[in-house]
Amino acid sequence: MTWAAIKRPVKLVLGWILFIAGLIIAPMPIPIGQITALIGLSLLVSESRAIRRWIQILRIKWPYLSRQMKKIHPHMPKFIKKVIERTDPRFLATRAA
Repeated sequence: MTWAAIKRPVKLVLGWILFIAGLIIAPMPIPIGQITALIGLSLLVSESRAIRRWIQILRIKWPYLSRQMKKIHPHMPKFIKKVIERTDPRFLATRAA
């Protein structure tokens, strides 16, 4: 088995683990939970078209969320910027294929 064959499942499992762990520890006073959840989310968005669509739909249903993501976009690290750009609801119809 090659690395290319196991790369996607490993990234998906690691993404879910980091995302769920981040949500669990998010209420802590240190922003470690939020950072962990964002790293997990970035892994999930990079590997799963379904997760990407789900976030796009959430951003359509909750315009406030979408506005906040656009607002923080310039101040985020590159991997978070990619998540924000790839989940922009304006591209829901064009990327659905």
